[in-house]
Amino acid sequence: MQNNTIEELIQLKQEGKIGWCELALRSEHGKAYLQWCDDHGIEPDDNNAELYLEEAESRIYDGGNDFAEEFAEALV
Repeated sequence: MQNNTIEELIQLKQEGKIGWCELALRSEHGKAYLQWCDDHGIEPDDNNAELYLEEAESRIYDGGNDFAEEFAEALV
């Protein structure tokens, strides 16, 4: 799995070149996403990847992490 900046990944997502699942897997949170899927007994897919990223964004905003800020800015 390749790690890209969140800006690069959001750009690829907006261009339709990748989905939510690939975005999650290729981000710095890829391993945590896979662990989250395993913990919940689900297979990685676009629907749960979008949910995971939204939850991660919420948790990160509460903790003041730059990832969430970049993620939110890139989505605008």
